[in-house]
Formats: sequence, structure tokens, C-alpha cells
Amino acid sequence: MPICQQLKTELDTIAALAAEFDAAFDHAKETGDMAEAKALKARIEEQMASLKEKLWPFRELPRQELEKQYQSHQEILKKTGILERFSTGGEPGLPRSSPETMVWGIKGIDNKEYPFPSFETILRLMRENKEVMREKQAQGFTRLLITPFGMKLEDLAETYKQAVLKHHREGTLFYTRKDPKDETEALEPVALHDDCETNPDHAPLWVWDTYNNADTTGALVYHPQEFSRKNHRGTTKRELLTSAGGWHIQLIEDLPNIPRKDQGKTIGGRPRLDTAGSSITPYIKQGKTVPSPQEYLTALHQDPRYRHEHGMTPEDQLAYAILHLEQTNQVIDNYQGNGSISYQLGAYFPASGAVPYACWYRDGRQARLGRLDPGGRDGVCGVRSGVRVLKP
Repeated sequence: MPICQQLKTELDTIAALAAEFDAAFDHAKETGDMAEAKALKARIEEQMASLKEKLWPFRELPRQELEKQYQSHQEILKKTGILERFSTGGEPGLPRSSPETMVWGIKGIDNKEYPFPSFETILRLMRENKEVMREKQAQGFTRLLITPFGMKLEDLAETYKQAVLKHHREGTLFYTRKDPKDETEALEPVALHDDCETNPDHAPLWVWDTYNNADTTGALVYHPQEFSRKNHRGTTKRELLTSAGGWHIQLIEDLPNIPRKDQGKTIGGRPRLDTAGSSITPYIKQGKTVPSPQEYLTALHQDPRYRHEHGMTPEDQLAYAILHLEQTNQVIDNYQGNGSISYQLGAYFPASGAVPYACWYRDGRQARLGRLDPGGRDGVCGVRSGVRVLKP
């Protein structure tokens, strides 16, 4: 039975029980016997709870909030030029350029068009994975992130760079607050180089040159199982586009500042990952005080408190940076201020044996997309993880 028909049937059942309750209550007023009325009231409450569960089963992320986040995503992706309008062909007799034949989407590195996922699709995917979604939302994963994974990584990086420049010109470019939710905390302006628009060395985004075309050639792989050159078991972007399409939909913690040592809160029994790996000490090599990228990855795979989680990709990092900037006028991962450097555990450069990282480099007056050794350790580096609603 279609879900709408099923819900209508249940609503009709509740209405019938309500009518029976009214009659039983009237009878009870005459006889003083409330037994039947109480039994009907209990059945109505049970049916109502069941209906509410089917309508929206996620308490920590109300449907209205999810839809608000979805709409904001779509508007920002349009505003920054990431979403393009494509013709779908339409009905016979309609011009291909008419509104009825156009959809918003991205063009992937395979030159195929990938429409922006509908809100109904996201609702369906979340319901299909209800138990995981419930568990992780209760642990703080209530931020929707829709990543245009299929587009060229260089183009996404350029979009972020242009967004930073636009905010700089408008005087709306700031470092992230210590407490992002404290609207009373004063914002500190971000300083860029005076020649940031003309001197490539002083551009607001520096990118390690090995990133160039890495996603199109397969030099960058995604979802590695370990950081080793021969046994990473990662997948190229082209392979992922074939198997799962061009969008990466996930829930993340809204965490522009990755916590430092002992600053991570515990939510729903899950300690947030901090830069000292305070909650994952069994996975850290004996004698070491901070985890390496490989040890973070192992903990995500093996520690039951972090089950269903995965490391973010450079595309996810850029998508979150763009989203946070457009919504708050603030940059993320200001590691010389309130934030930390973030490893992108969801990607790997096998040829160089390197793990991507990202940060805002305050001294250099720019954001950076760089790389670090998977065995390296630094107390200013941490990770963000996500929970897949739809993986690429």
C-alpha cells in the first residue's frame, strides 16, 4: 500500500476510535463506569504515536529544520554558481529553454548532468536508514551537507576562493567565533593580502599542486580502508559516479572549530573526536600523545561509538566551508585562532602516500588545501566525520 494511502487509513481509524470514545464517555457520565472510555483513550494515544512515528521519526532533527537546511543549501549553490540549469527535453511542443524543461544540477567530470537531489529523495533515504539516522542524530549529527561531489575538484576550490574574495570586498569576512552559537561574541575580521586578487601567491586559497586534475585522473582515491599505497582499497571518482551518481548527501556535526585536547563534548554517549584523540587512546601507538591520520581512520572503522561514520573528502570540506561562509560570513578551521587543521580521511593520494588536509592559515592570510603523512602527528590537527544518507 502506498505510504499516503496507509497514513490516510490510519487517520481514518483514529477518527473512528475518537467517535467511539465520545460515545463511551457520554455513557460513562451516566453510569460512572470509565473502563471502556479509558481503554479507547489508550488505543487512540497508541495509534497517534504510531502515526507520528510514520510521519516523522526523527526527534533531534525536526522536518521543518531539515527542509530549512535543504532550501538554504540549494540557494547557496545557486548563488555561488555551482548549480547550473540543464534542459531535460520536456514535453513535445515545449521549447527546450522553457522553465518546464529545465532542472538545476551539476556537470560531472564524466561530462554527465546530475540533477540536484529533491527534498523528497532525502526524506525517503533517511526513512530507509531510520535506525542509523536516529542513532547518529542523537549523537549530534543534525547538520545536512549536500556535496556536489561529481564536479571537478579544482572548480569547487575556485568557487570557494571567489566566495572568500567576494566577502572580502563586501567587508563580511570574519574568523569563526570561539562559540559559533554565541551571537554576542564579537567577530574578528579576516585580513587578506592587499594584492590577493592579482598575485597568485597571495590568493585567498593555496592548493598543493598535486591536487590538479587528481580527481579526473584517479590520482586521488576516495573512501580508503587504510592509508597504504598498495592496499588502500579506495575508489576513483569516475567509478563512484558510475555506481552512485554525482551527489554526496550526509549528516555532520556543525563543527567549524574541531575541538582541541579534552574540549570535545560527549553527546548521546559518543565523545567528540578532539585533536589529542582523547577518546581513542587504545588506537594510538604506545608512547604517543596524539593520533595519526591512520589511527583516526582505524578508530572510525573499529570503535563502536563511531560506527556508521566516515571521514570527509576534500569536496565535503569545501562544500562545508562554502556553506558556513555564506550563512555566517565566517571561515572554518582557523587553527591559529579558535579552530584546528582538519584531515580529510575520506581521500588519499596513493602515489605520494599523502592524506589531504585543510585549514585557514592566519599567518599566510589564506586557506590551504595541503597534504600530510598518514603516520604524522600534530596536536593542532583533527578530523570531522559524517554519516552517509547517500554516498557517492
